[in-house]
Amino acid sequence: MYSTLGLLVLTCGPVLVAFIVACILLRFAEKDASWLSFLTCVAGVAIAVSVVAVMPYDVWQALSAKDHHSHSGGSLLRNTWAATYWTTALLSYLLCPILMEFEASGNFTVAARLRTSLRRNAVFYGVYALIMVLLLIILVARGEVHGDLQSWCIAASNAWGLFVLTVLMGFGLVAVPRHFWSLSNPGLLLQDLYRNAVVKDETRLSRLFELQDAVAQARAELAAHVQLEDEGPTAATQRRAFATVSQMTDRCECLHMELSGARMPVRDKGIGGISQSPSATLALHPPPSLARFAEVHRTLKAAALEARRASCCFDSHIQRCIFFEDLEQGDHRAAVSMLGVRRATMPSQFRFFGSNNLRQSLLSFWLRHIRARALLGLGHASCILSAIVVLGQLTLFADGWHLSLLSLFFRQDYGPCLTQAFCLVPLAYMAYTAYFSIFRLKISGWYGLYGNHSTDTGSLLWCASILARLAAPLCYHFLLLIRVNGTTFQAFMGQMNMVPVLGASFNQVFPCLIALLCCCNVFNVYSRFLQFFTLGVMEFEFGEGGDGDDPLGAVHVR
Repeated sequence: MYSTLGLLVLTCGPVLVAFIVACILLRFAEKDASWLSFLTCVAGVAIAVSVVAVMPYDVWQALSAKDHHSHSGGSLLRNTWAATYWTTALLSYLLCPILMEFEASGNFTVAARLRTSLRRNAVFYGVYALIMVLLLIILVARGEVHGDLQSWCIAASNAWGLFVLTVLMGFGLVAVPRHFWSLSNPGLLLQDLYRNAVVKDETRLSRLFELQDAVAQARAELAAHVQLEDEGPTAATQRRAFATVSQMTDRCECLHMELSGARMPVRDKGIGGISQSPSATLALHPPPSLARFAEVHRTLKAAALEARRASCCFDSHIQRCIFFEDLEQGDHRAAVSMLGVRRATMPSQFRFFGSNNLRQSLLSFWLRHIRARALLGLGHASCILSAIVVLGQLTLFADGWHLSLLSLFFRQDYGPCLTQAFCLVPLAYMAYTAYFSIFRLKISGWYGLYGNHSTDTGSLLWCASILARLAAPLCYHFLLLIRVNGTTFQAFMGQMNMVPVLGASFNQVFPCLIALLCCCNVFNVYSRFLQFFTLGVMEFEFGEGGDGDDPLGAVHVR
């Protein structure tokens, strides 16, 4: 029975998760996204979700084998963990970064874009390799080198993930309860929304000006090089690059008009969309190089991307302001309409007489009587869970006494359903706090998730990569927290324990910093703390955040 259940979990589960992830990402991805990049995103997110979802089954199997004084016999599960881990490493550390730079490249051929991507990623890989070499030299000099190459790779990846998780959970364990409490009080939330609206509008205008400057620069560059030489082996490639940059310039100009509502002067289109005049027929500069065209093309793509991000973020922010204003004023009918519940949006095969009115009545009742109480309850429950998690992390290094209240639920097997439920609730909460913090990070130019097909492929790849990298360290940290031994996941990840510095001691001691970070967050100094140590590169966005601020209200306005 158990082997049959395990086979079903390990085969049907990931397929179902991948299908659901693909349906969700289709709402975010641009319509012209390449199929390879999109499938890579689906695979990365699906693997991350599957790792977290299968962990309760592994815990129950270990507890069941312990109570029956038998071996878990999870050869299938052990092989699955190994295959999943190395597939995740391949996707998140190699394929996703290469595809991200490939999508951002301004070159005009596949080979050139691939070379540019490899060259840019080689810088980061070189820095990582240099750090590892320096660490190895120090350990060799002290005679403390243990373990094989696989153990060192697992230890390095886990150490990076645990470091990021500590930063994220130090913010999320405090921010999540605050988030639920603020959502239950629209009046207080609106104060933050109004303040952030000014900042977002300034950002939107700044990005639009940058896009306008990039278009003007591209127009000047194209006009200066309107005549290209017909001779030479690179003439055809130059003409193709010229046409590509011209088309991209036109698209960026149309995008600027769409986002700003401004009207551009009408041009007489000539070669490549460039206005023609007698003076423009003479080449003002030597024939352009492909490198210059690639630079202009990359600048246009980046400027268009940032402008679309900022405008989409501002528009959705204004929609959220209107929604919470309706809630604060008690206009629940208008608030329901902001949720997009319209008869026309429902597929005809799912409509029946009065269905739209029924849905509106139920949602109105929800917003009027239940929503605030449910959010307050979630805030209190998440506050208790956060306190339990922090207390357990303070004593991870202790072998005897400890403060892990979660371990009380895993002293014996309570059956497959109840044991996995006990495991899934805290693990899902820890995952939610970490991923909640990811989408509150503000890292300019790196990523963003926006609905209505407004998310670029690079952003999807970044999110898929970071989610996949954090899944395994999160699960291993959770197993240490609940103090369950004998899982097949621990048997695989335990190879790193023999690695000095990054092995067992790092996993037991470093998470204690989460308590310090939570205290900084409680006293509202965490953001300044993070900005100082990252030299202003990143910060967490307090108050309102990205789309989907209200998990119980489904505020996905369009």
